[in-house]
Amino acid sequence: MTSTSIPFRILIPCDYSESCRQALSTCATFDWKVPIEVFVLTVQDPLRPDSYGQDVEKQLTEWLAAFPAGTSIQRLNASGRFVNVVLEAITAYDIDMVVAGTRGSRGWDGVFVGSHAEKIVRISPVPVLAIQQHPRLAGIRDIVVPIDLDHDPGALSACLTKMRTLFSGRFHFLVVATNAAQNEEAAIGLLSEYSRKLGVSHYENAIVVAGEVAEGILKYAAQIGAGMIAIGTMGNPGPGHMFRPSVAADVVNHARIPVFTCPLREVSMPQ
Repeated sequence: MTSTSIPFRILIPCDYSESCRQALSTCATFDWKVPIEVFVLTVQDPLRPDSYGQDVEKQLTEWLAAFPAGTSIQRLNASGRFVNVVLEAITAYDIDMVVAGTRGSRGWDGVFVGSHAEKIVRISPVPVLAIQQHPRLAGIRDIVVPIDLDHDPGALSACLTKMRTLFSGRFHFLVVATNAAQNEEAAIGLLSEYSRKLGVSHYENAIVVAGEVAEGILKYAAQIGAGMIAIGTMGNPGPGHMFRPSVAADVVNHARIPVFTCPLREVSMPQ
């Protein structure tokens, strides 16, 4: 996307659940700084053609009424496996970002167990905004950004710079040390150098020790009262990737605040 005159295309996958409603509500009430075009995708499981009940279309129409008058909304219907259909729609409609509601998970109970949002995050080629409960995206003051010092900062820098066109707030660049014996002073030095390479302003650096990376991210976000977590992903559509451990997916599945995930490669965001 090279001009704000071109609508920013948002895909909202919908299974008529409360999670879908909260994603629609958040998208409808957020003060977008760019023109948007919303694609609401309902997915029917071909093995369960009547699983949603009779009144769901009326319900969805009521939810869509929350959008301001004049918002461009396209309703899409497809049949197939939920995540596969979402990926096909991203390509077919040149989607810039997915907004997905999630109920999360109560336990750390397996790589492949989780919400649709968690699964989409693992393989989406575009950024995903995972919405929990009823967040207020306007006025977010603190955004936690987990850092992997072994990855080149270039792609993350591009993502964060463009992310500024959607969300404001102070970035908290975070390294989670899973080895308590790690030299904290050396880690701070590496993080400081990495942060400078990211080329963004208005940030703080932090290092925490935790047994698991996702656990450390969530605890730190709760500690500072963060309003959002922004984390990079590999965005790998290969089916084998679904079974690999994913810090981003774990964070999405257990966070209580919005999580913005961004594939660490070239992304299309409003400029």
